[in-house]
Amino acid sequence: MAFQVTVDRGKCNGCEECLEACTVGMFRMQKGRAAPVADRECLGCESCVGACEENAITVTDLRVQLSDTCLCLLSALDDVETETENHRTDGL
Repeated sequence: MAFQVTVDRGKCNGCEECLEACTVGMFRMQKGRAAPVADRECLGCESCVGACEENAITVTDLRVQLSDTCLCLLSALDDVETETENHRTDGL
């Protein structure tokens, strides 16, 4: 899942424009409001965002968040490797 789609149900007026705009069938109507049901299918094209006159839909690119997390983990790994190497040389 590279994108997370969120619908503000307080803003959604149930017009179903997002259902028509989405080429991968991301949305279903639930209790008269649009609801994303297939995040992993989202292409990130934001057609749904453009179709929503109520500005009720947001699409978040999770790849950016994952990239930041990976960089943080790599930095921590470098720190561990440095500490391990320092410990080895100090112990000689």
